[in-house]
Amino acid sequence: MARYSYVAIDLEGRERRGGIDARDERAAHAALAGRKLYPVEVSPTGAQPAARTQKAAPVRTRGSLSHKTRLLVTRQLATLVGAAISVDEALGMLAAQQEQSAARHIMADLRSGIQEGMRLADAMARHKSSFPGAYRAAIAGGERSGNLAPVLTRLADYLQREHALRSKIATAMIYPAALMTVAAAVVGCLMIFVVPALVEQFKAFHGELPLVTQILIGVSEGLARYWPVLLIAIVGAFVAARTALRQPHIRLGFDAAMMRLPLLGKWIRAVSTSRFVRSVSMLSSSGLPVLESVRASRDSASNRAFARAIDAMGDRIQEGEPLSGAMRKSALIPPVVVYMAVGGENSGELPDMLHRAANHLDEEFEGFVQAALSLIEPLIIVLMGAIVASIVLAIMLPILQLNQLAAG
Repeated sequence: MARYSYVAIDLEGRERRGGIDARDERAAHAALAGRKLYPVEVSPTGAQPAARTQKAAPVRTRGSLSHKTRLLVTRQLATLVGAAISVDEALGMLAAQQEQSAARHIMADLRSGIQEGMRLADAMARHKSSFPGAYRAAIAGGERSGNLAPVLTRLADYLQREHALRSKIATAMIYPAALMTVAAAVVGCLMIFVVPALVEQFKAFHGELPLVTQILIGVSEGLARYWPVLLIAIVGAFVAARTALRQPHIRLGFDAAMMRLPLLGKWIRAVSTSRFVRSVSMLSSSGLPVLESVRASRDSASNRAFARAIDAMGDRIQEGEPLSGAMRKSALIPPVVVYMAVGGENSGELPDMLHRAANHLDEEFEGFVQAALSLIEPLIIVLMGAIVASIVLAIMLPILQLNQLAAG
């Protein structure tokens, strides 16, 4: 048994340091994975580089890399490193061409860390908000295997697919929300400014107003009188909901409830699964064992309930089950992904099969988004038309009654 020092990342993305006894470096990696730690660096005690003492302190910068900037930087770095340019020179080139000051400072600091003797993954650990744990895990695997350029290319492809998926989700959420906002604004303006002016014409009406007109007048007067209170209440409810969702147990319950919804829950599970299996595919193809890939892929799960399911899968894999068996016991993984994982394990092409499974889920999600948008737009238009028609009807009925009285 030998003593090894390690730098690892826990499930929350925090850096952990310490020592562990193992017969060799591979066994040390397996032991750390059993502790739910992803090892970034493992070395015999006393063999750490001198620059090691500088890794713990994050470097302060005036911001962090956006998802799009991280994608562009990764793609450019993969191209430069693949062209046999050293990592520090490539980072220097990237720093020189960055327009944003935050990106420029981060690239310059990464280059400084490399020149001080750090590995690229260790230098990135000083900018955790810009380089998540799964990203650094892939870089560390590429550096250990000597295949940094291919790993960077896989990372860029992964980030590009992630960016495309985020864009589709944003489109699916923003477009209906914008239509609803415009519809609510139009109806609100009618009720607050237009209807009260018309109601003044009905004051001389001595008969009983139609029920729909009475409802319209009551709603209009209420909105005109109490709209500031209503607006404050809506904003207060929004702030209270956001504050409550910051509590771990409330967020966990909310995320679990979202995945149990009749139709939307299916697609939330599909999107979460796509991110998870694509991350596992990318990490395992970078040379990481399956268990370490699953542990590191927890960063890809924005849904807390799905992240807990990933933890359970990691525990089962640690106990000796294959990835497909761990997936099968999780109620959140679609059967088609399990079958493709079985095929990948049997053929020895697990990363490729997981990549295909993620593409399949993304294609299904794209179809769902297109179908949903094609249905939501006419539904909102019909709903808005019905509301406006009700307002017009409520205004016209008293006028028709007045005309009948005058004619009689």
